[in-house]
Amino acid sequence: MPFRLNPPRDRKLFRLVKQAEHVHLVKGRPLYGPGDPAKDVYLVRTGYMRLVLPGMEQGERERTVSVALPWELFGDEAFTEGHRRYGAVAGSTCEVQPLPQKLVLAGFKTAKSSLDAYLEGQEQELYRLRHAQGGSHGPSAAQRLAEVLLDLGVRCGEPEGRGIHLTERFTHQVLADLAGAHRATVTTLLNDWIYDRVLGVSDHRLTLRRPGDLWVLAGYEVGS
Repeated sequence: MPFRLNPPRDRKLFRLVKQAEHVHLVKGRPLYGPGDPAKDVYLVRTGYMRLVLPGMEQGERERTVSVALPWELFGDEAFTEGHRRYGAVAGSTCEVQPLPQKLVLAGFKTAKSSLDAYLEGQEQELYRLRHAQGGSHGPSAAQRLAEVLLDLGVRCGEPEGRGIHLTERFTHQVLADLAGAHRATVTTLLNDWIYDRVLGVSDHRLTLRRPGDLWVLAGYEVGS
């Protein structure tokens, strides 16, 4: 899972960011592919990046396994493996900054809270991947989609009344990939939730109008 940089807390890392170059990408442009050498970690400044895996068979489309949002680091395989596990493709017009992995690691070593947050994020990602597995004993597509929306609300949401407005625009296909569901299923669920006013749409971006209802849809108990 991409790690969110907090400038006031991660001062050494933020100094590194201020000195880094900016790379501008248009929507759909790849930054790197699976198997490429992993020399740098990247920080998203605007827009978002899709982390993708190629299709299993020839002609099968690539699948989004995660997204990196503004002020999130991605490409952490540079820390250990030396090669990319996923491809990185611009999910929107965006701006990223390459950061040398040795200097990022040095920043982590002098900021215990940042390192702890990074490791906690890895644990949360493993939990999310396990929870996203479907099947007769796993969560339904509706539960998985609701959890994806709640996660995005935390990571790129702004308060709007009693709800949360997502600042980034995500296609139904990206949401379907993240939820491990078919696009048609996700489109139906989104339309139903918009009709029920659990969600809203403004400028092609979703608003979580009733986050409490989404928690229930995700299968969690919400206290009265």
